Amino acid sequence: MTASAAATAIAHRKAIAAAVVRTKAKARLRRALVILPIAGIAAAAAFERQDYLEWKEDNPEGDLEQYGCELSAVSTEVIDEVLQDLPEAVRPSKGWLLSRVPSCETQATGQDLAGN
Repeated sequence: MTASAAATAIAHRKAIAAAVVRTKAKARLRRALVILPIAGIAAAAAFERQDYLEWKEDNPEGDLEQYGCELSAVSTEVIDEVLQDLPEAVRPSKGWLLSRVPSCETQATGQDLAGN
């Protein structure tokens, strides 16, 4: 029983590690494609459209505005992590970036997604 549980745990960890590596590889490829001027614009648009369509499957009643608000909220949450990955020489200030993220109002509370 213990050997089976250990084998299952190892297989699970390997599956998670493989998924992480795959996700990082896709992100790396996306970044590489976006660097190219014309192909980059087309690739960025295609990636954004695909992300929206995947979101739409999980939120069939949602619209593009709701998707944008959700995307803004998540982006605000991870901004520190993203900025730390950038070289300091090209890293914009957090305040500057946050000032450019649109504020969305929630329908239920009248507060923006950051709780303000």
